[in-house]
Amino acid sequence: MLRVFRYWLFLLAIAMPTIASATHNRAAEIIYCVDANNPLLYHIQIITYTRTSAPADRPDLGIEWGDGGVDSLARVQIDLLPNDAQRNLYLGDHLYAGPGVYTLVMEDPNRNEGVVNIPNSVNVPLCVKTVLVISPATGGNCSARFLNPPLQDACYQLPWVHNPAAYDPDGDSLSYQLSVCAGGGCAPIGNYSYPDQIVPGANNQFAMDPTTGTISWDSPQLVGEYNVAFIVKEWRKVNGTWVNVGLVTRDMQITVKPGCNDQPPVVAELQDTCVVAGTNLVIPVHASDPDAADELTLQALGEPLVLSTSPAVFSAGPPNNPVTGTFGWSTTCDHVRLQPYQMIFRATDDAQLVQLDDYESVSIRVVAPAPENPSATPQVNAIDLAWDPSICTNAGGYRIYRRVNSYGFMPSHCETGVPGYTGYSLLASSNGVNNSSYLDTDVQFGVQYCYMVTAYFDDGGESYASEEFCAFLERKVPLLTNVSVINTDAVNGADTVIWTNAVDLDTVMHPGPYQFKLYRGDGYAIATTPVWTSSLFPYLVHPDTVHVDAGIDTRNGPHVYRVELFGDDGATLIGSSNPASSVYLAAAPNDEQITLTWTASTPWTNTDFVIYRHDGSDFVPIATSTEPLYVDTGLVNGQEYCYKVSTIGAYGDPSVVSPLINFSQEVCSSPLDLTPPCPPMLTIDNDCQALSNTLTWNDPNNSCADDTWYYNIFFTDSLGGPYLLVGTNYGHADTSFVHNDDGSVAGCYVITAVDSMGNESDYSNQVCGDNCPEYMLPNVFTPNGDLHNDAFMPFPYRGVDHIDLTIYDRWGQVVFTTDDPDIQWKGERQGGGGAVSDGVYFYTCIVHFKRLDGIEVRQLTGYVHLLRGGSTNVN
Repeated sequence: MLRVFRYWLFLLAIAMPTIASATHNRAAEIIYCVDANNPLLYHIQIITYTRTSAPADRPDLGIEWGDGGVDSLARVQIDLLPNDAQRNLYLGDHLYAGPGVYTLVMEDPNRNEGVVNIPNSVNVPLCVKTVLVISPATGGNCSARFLNPPLQDACYQLPWVHNPAAYDPDGDSLSYQLSVCAGGGCAPIGNYSYPDQIVPGANNQFAMDPTTGTISWDSPQLVGEYNVAFIVKEWRKVNGTWVNVGLVTRDMQITVKPGCNDQPPVVAELQDTCVVAGTNLVIPVHASDPDAADELTLQALGEPLVLSTSPAVFSAGPPNNPVTGTFGWSTTCDHVRLQPYQMIFRATDDAQLVQLDDYESVSIRVVAPAPENPSATPQVNAIDLAWDPSICTNAGGYRIYRRVNSYGFMPSHCETGVPGYTGYSLLASSNGVNNSSYLDTDVQFGVQYCYMVTAYFDDGGESYASEEFCAFLERKVPLLTNVSVINTDAVNGADTVIWTNAVDLDTVMHPGPYQFKLYRGDGYAIATTPVWTSSLFPYLVHPDTVHVDAGIDTRNGPHVYRVELFGDDGATLIGSSNPASSVYLAAAPNDEQITLTWTASTPWTNTDFVIYRHDGSDFVPIATSTEPLYVDTGLVNGQEYCYKVSTIGAYGDPSVVSPLINFSQEVCSSPLDLTPPCPPMLTIDNDCQALSNTLTWNDPNNSCADDTWYYNIFFTDSLGGPYLLVGTNYGHADTSFVHNDDGSVAGCYVITAVDSMGNESDYSNQVCGDNCPEYMLPNVFTPNGDLHNDAFMPFPYRGVDHIDLTIYDRWGQVVFTTDDPDIQWKGERQGGGGAVSDGVYFYTCIVHFKRLDGIEVRQLTGYVHLLRGGSTNVN
């Protein structure tokens, strides 16, 4: 409060003369920019629009920095505008202590008099605020700024449109939203109305486009001056997430005038576009006016026109109807960024009273060209990638993408980077524009690897992708082509393993004699156990080598193999094949069906699969698939079925024999009903008067099951409590259940359906009931032994969990207590003190009712007459 008070004193000091001779602020905003050398030093501008003829002036304006400090900024420039208006520029610098979120505030004592949508506007301050975020994570920042003045005229009952032509010098993304104008303390003005709320109507909408910033008013319904405010937020991508890095509030004025008799112009629609850096962009702009006598002027507003490097130009012919202009931009790599540039084209007519406008916006992305001349050169165990450095020397580096086999991607217009639908994934990144090579060592023989390269930029932007370029490793090592199960057994199983020779081996560099060594492992990845060594042979011959690995367990898991080639009399390792595993098949039984899945890890690609089932004499094909999954349906529960599958694949290298066909082990299974019925749909009839909950539900046998046997009914006495089994209905047609919880009907229910195999469904939907509790006590009883009204007890009650009752005599002595809702006090002193005398007794009774959301407590107080003189009816 002290800081606010000091600030008001400061404002009053600079606001002299008094409010009666004010400047009459009409619009304002605060913008800022970080210093080039000091990330904590910010250069601030306050821009106001005031009435030139106002008797008082503002050579200085106060500002609150957002860190507890206040200051005065001197006006350094006045620009005179039409209609008795001027633009005032105030400058100042401020050094912040460190990172933080700071709200800059400028408040001026009053607005113009008679603003339609601000009651008593001349006595309402004008306040704008700007939020500055200083963070090492987001870096320095310059706020959004505006190219179109905030003083605008509109015509009574004619469409009005305006665009502030905002841009961000850092290339941050901007979003727009309307805001209530702020008054004293920068709080929203009470009783403020948006322009379309003054005279509501279906054709009177006032709105702002959150993407382009265009403000439109369908049909102003009341003449006069309006104040509106809007917020422009800046968004920056930090580590893949969009982060708000600041905002600017602009307060502006719209003056609606009467007597207009013409229609606004129309700028022809323009399409958003992209341009490759280093090329020229030309956009023709056309506008016309339905009033043939009007002449139009075309104007362009946007950041490309105010850039320091190679700015765009706009040329328009003399006023005419229609009128044409041309936007031209010789782009450079300095213009490349993630966010598009926005250009605004405005057509203005020459009407005498109010010059009407129309706006058309277009987004322009400047993207870097694709890296050129890419190449992929196979090495011994790697592929060497290279490309020309990007012509955009401001690129941060390159991203290398890879996939197996070619896709043939050709980017469409504005499609930068490498989209995921191509099957390419990011392989690596390199830093520095001249770092234009990469060695890919994570490669396998016989596989075609294809690549694309893009240049990336510090703001997250990415160039067009290079052309696709591909390579194979030379076949300088053996290639496994088959690992096929030929006998399924836990002890005497066998795999057939086949491999091709190293046909591209340099035999001068690697002389013979040669030798193969075959290794096996369990699973899919690592093969280190020697299983076979060939004899020495003097030459590499091209026919494939075949080995049968017998006496192994092929029933309970897959095996993986790897073959090594040795030279120089078997003394020198030349190289190893990539590992390849057998196909392992799994069968999962279910109700009248068996689901088959299979897995293999191979250096070649399997694309097709054939499923075989034993018909009693042999395995016969029953289906094909392109995925490692098949569901065999229409089976008989309890009957055994046996299967195997074959995989069909190939290496990407066309010189390797294909297709490659390999078989899994055999597996047998019997269908079994493991599928539960679907959960029933449950309803409740909660009768709290009769103290019963009647549950009903549908029979799953009528929709999703055929063997529902019984239902389990579960209950909890409170919301969120644990469910307990309270009943079971046998027979699928028995679909109702009546329940109460010891005199209470408060609680929730779910049910499950169980089939003949014991498969139980998920819980049904939950239904709940509640008590309508009641508890009343009489005011007289006659404990005289005539068996009529002999005990003090309640009238019939509902929903009571327990009570805490205490009865007092006339001297305040306790004569009886109980927690039993039935009470049953027969006029005797508790603890063996004998009968009490006739008279009036007082009680307090705390009643604990059972409710769905827990215990509800209600307190009763009163008195009861005890009379033994004779039978007395209860009052």
